[in-house]
Amino acid sequence: MLSTLGFSVGRIDGIWGPLTAAALADFQVNVGLGGDGVCGGRTLQTLQRLVRPLGDASVVAHITERQRLESASGQLAGHRIAVGEAGGLEPVTASVRREIGRNGAEVLTVHHPDWSTQAAQVNRFGAAVYIGFEVKPAAPSVSYFQGRHFVSRAGRKLAADIAGKLEPMFGAIPTNGMGLPMLRESAMPAVLCRFERIDALLARSREVADVVAGSTRDLLADDPAV
Repeated sequence: MLSTLGFSVGRIDGIWGPLTAAALADFQVNVGLGGDGVCGGRTLQTLQRLVRPLGDASVVAHITERQRLESASGQLAGHRIAVGEAGGLEPVTASVRREIGRNGAEVLTVHHPDWSTQAAQVNRFGAAVYIGFEVKPAAPSVSYFQGRHFVSRAGRKLAADIAGKLEPMFGAIPTNGMGLPMLRESAMPAVLCRFERIDALLARSREVADVVAGSTRDLLADDPAV
C-alpha cells in the first residue's frame, strides 16, 4: 500500500526492514499522523482508505524493477549475474558461469545449502539477475518471486523464457510464483530452476547454460513491463 501511494519501500518482500519503517513514518507525517513509525489501527485505516480508489495502479517497486532493466544495454557485458546452488551441482553452475562470462558479464557463483545466505551474498554483489539450481525428487519447475501483494514481473518473464527453452530437453516445465527465501530475499529478479534427476541435468549442463545465458540476455534486451 505504501508503494502504491508513492512511498518507496524497496523491493516488496514482506519483510519489515529499514526502508519500510522509513516509508511508513514519511507517510504518517504526510497525512498528519505524527510519524512515530508504528503501524497501528488508525494508520492502517488511512492507508486502506487512500489506496482503495487507485485500484491496480503501478506500485513503486514495479516501476523501479522496470527502470533498472530498461537502463541495461541488452547485452550481458558490463552486468553482474549471480548463479547459485545448494549442493552437488557445481558442474552446472560452472557451465553457466563460463557461458555467461563468455558473453561479457561478471559472474558470481554461490555454493551454500542455505538460500537466505545465498541471497545475502548476491545482494552484496549487486547482481542484476540471480539464477538458482537445485535437484529434488519432484516434477521440474522454474519459480519466481510472488508474495501476497507483489509479483516480480521480470522474474516471471525470465522463468517463462527459461522453462520454454528447456522444454525440448526435459519436457514441459511449469513456472510457479513462490515466496521461497532465495526468491523473496534477493534484491533483484531471481528464478529457481528445479530438476528431478541430477544425472539428466549434468548430462545437459552445457545446453542448460546456453539457455540461461540467452534468457538472461533477452530479459535485459526486451521490455520488462510485459
